[in-house]
Amino acid sequence: MNPEAVTREFGSLGPTFAHRSADLRGAIKQVYDHLAARRLPYETSVIDFGNHHEAEQVIRPPADLASEGGNCLELSLLFAGMCAAHKLRPLLILLRNHALVAVWLGGDLDGTWSTGRPAARDFEITSQGVGNLNAGAEALRGNLTRLVEEGGYLLVDCTGFARSGPAHAGTFPLTFDAAVAQGLAEMCSRELVDIVDISFLWRHRLHRPYPVPPASRDTDAAVPTPAPLPGVSAIGGRALESALRDAAEALPRLGAFLDRSGWSRQDLVELVDTLAGIPRCPPTTHLMLLARGLDLALDAARFVTAWMPQAATGTALRRALLAGTAGLRGMDPQGLSEHLDTLILRRPDDGTDGRTAVLGFVLWLAAESGVDTGDPAFAQWCHDSGHDIGQANILRETITARIQPRDRRLLVHLRGESTHDWPREGMAWLLDESTGRPVAECPPLSCEASAEGVSALLDEILQWVHDLPEAPILRRVDIAMPARTLLCWRAEEADVGTRLGAHHEIVVHWGERLRPPQHLRRLVRQARYRLRHMEQQNQLNGAVGWVSADLADDQAVFTQELQKNTYPGALGLRFAPTRQTDQFEMLLAQFPILLWPESTVPRWDAVEEIIRDEWVRLPGGFTRAYRTAWACRQDDTIPPLAMMRAVWDDHHWLDFCHTMSTHRAGIAPAGGTGTGGHR
Repeated sequence: MNPEAVTREFGSLGPTFAHRSADLRGAIKQVYDHLAARRLPYETSVIDFGNHHEAEQVIRPPADLASEGGNCLELSLLFAGMCAAHKLRPLLILLRNHALVAVWLGGDLDGTWSTGRPAARDFEITSQGVGNLNAGAEALRGNLTRLVEEGGYLLVDCTGFARSGPAHAGTFPLTFDAAVAQGLAEMCSRELVDIVDISFLWRHRLHRPYPVPPASRDTDAAVPTPAPLPGVSAIGGRALESALRDAAEALPRLGAFLDRSGWSRQDLVELVDTLAGIPRCPPTTHLMLLARGLDLALDAARFVTAWMPQAATGTALRRALLAGTAGLRGMDPQGLSEHLDTLILRRPDDGTDGRTAVLGFVLWLAAESGVDTGDPAFAQWCHDSGHDIGQANILRETITARIQPRDRRLLVHLRGESTHDWPREGMAWLLDESTGRPVAECPPLSCEASAEGVSALLDEILQWVHDLPEAPILRRVDIAMPARTLLCWRAEEADVGTRLGAHHEIVVHWGERLRPPQHLRRLVRQARYRLRHMEQQNQLNGAVGWVSADLADDQAVFTQELQKNTYPGALGLRFAPTRQTDQFEMLLAQFPILLWPESTVPRWDAVEEIIRDEWVRLPGGFTRAYRTAWACRQDDTIPPLAMMRAVWDDHHWLDFCHTMSTHRAGIAPAGGTGTGGHR
């Protein structure tokens, strides 16, 4: 369970907790008592870990647990997330029909993350973040019990901090000591199923895949005989029918295939065999490549379903599809099979069967979800399905480099007077990407109030990062700036030797969110609600409400629409808001994601379509579009995304603003004086 999501719903134990003494048992007790004070209900449910994969159980998000309570697994994940948020290292212990948490007493997460190594004796119980079940579950249980008894780990039964029964008559939560004693008793009396190092997987994103069941094969067939699975999707079926009609005009004998109501892999085998024995022409060649491609898609769907079902989330599927195609152009596939079939239909080189595209799709899903493709099962699938393992390794390196977690991220805050276009000073922090917390801070710097002056300030900040010990290569730079600056300056084009966006993904934020003006503070509170709405809707195509210039000019009507929450998610403007600075700032305050064009857009429908299709790759997709536009010649078509600007205040930025404005000095408006200490 994501530690940041847990602390958003259940609160932090305060800034002094991270600087606690060596009393780790006392620190664990603080986490337990903090959650016990919430008096969450224990929702009884039967959980049989032996009858299905652990990853297939639905885990409710922290917001649901806060209102509804949870079962033993959900409560354990909640406790583990709260521990990790406060630098304690938890292990999730999965027992037959129960779950516990073991917390390491030998140090904290800073120590393990700085070395990249587990505790000295963890090899006795874990391997790459999960239990080494090759040693045998009973042996692992004995090893873990011994480590607990020797003081290396503390076991906690997390159902202890919940109450059972109705709210008016439920039993009181157990004391911390009683929950610890109950944890050891449960450990000794139940069968161990697995051990999961929550913080290791959260940080390193490495999961053990499931073993792939052997598939029956027909060695005489041109295409492997599949295990029983759903066939070609409706998207693929329609494409096959169209290609068959074209081919049947040239070779009428193919018309016999037109009466198929559905397409299994065996049907594809029959079609490919038939095509192999007839003369080739453009329609039959196209049909052959399409049939082979859809067969590869079915094979990949079987493999993903058996080996890493947890990877096939809506967001990951869409990102993998966009990475392997030139765009969706109005298509909206749903589910694994439709995404794979769309990949075949939209593959960049339609003169092939799409083998490289399918292999890249599977590798992208694995990398996105943290599945280790070094597992022998992946190599076996490549061998069985005819994928070249050398090409797989090359694609793996390329994909991993694109989406691997960023260890460090630079955040720049540009500050200036609210009545001027250009900032006069700036601050910068180097953030730990996994926690969002600063690891280094650049002293405040002054600059000339102009585009050149701000570019020089950014260049000085980049030099500061370069001079740090073990200086990171920055992939992303977040820049927060006042509303007036947002309307007159592209941060991506700042001159720092090259354009800033040439080597960095630039994400722009509204700088006044760090210390919002008094008249905007009630609007600022709405940003988190809008982000939560977008998360709950799980909208892969965005949740943008678009506003015309006519509506925005009618301030009374527009204000009424805003008060009715007509636009619950992100907001897009169909006009350049250069003349309405006050209204623009008001919108920035309440909408964490705000989109607008810099000037008139000739084809507005193309803009909205590309934003829908590319939503899962934003905000980074804006920087990529700007780079493409820079390389365009005068008569080239500018990418629609390059015509747009965006402020993207995600949870990381909102959390940073809350933390800094509550616990730091030095964020007063430009020209002001820091108070020194907490407000």
